[in-house]
Amino acid sequence: MAKPIKELQEMMVDQLRRKGFYPVDEKEALLRLGEEVGEVMEAVREQKSKEELSHEMADVFWVLLRYAELKGIDLEKAFLEKWQINEKRSDNLKTY
Repeated sequence: MAKPIKELQEMMVDQLRRKGFYPVDEKEALLRLGEEVGEVMEAVREQKSKEELSHEMADVFWVLLRYAELKGIDLEKAFLEKWQINEKRSDNLKTY
């Protein structure tokens, strides 16, 4: 069942508090984001299963949600704003 990003952030904060692990250091959260991206790259390099890769990607999303929450950024709003900016661009965006 899909949930709005804001609700996912609230679930994450609740779980972190209940488990007694609620880091407040922005630098630490950002460093963890890099670490988790590295784990996604490792999963791809080692040709891990789709399930394992999806879990590593979820970890990236988790830490990104945490960093956004620490910075007071509404990711849903930011995504939609950036989508509109890209939609108005007239240059050819390269595909990946």
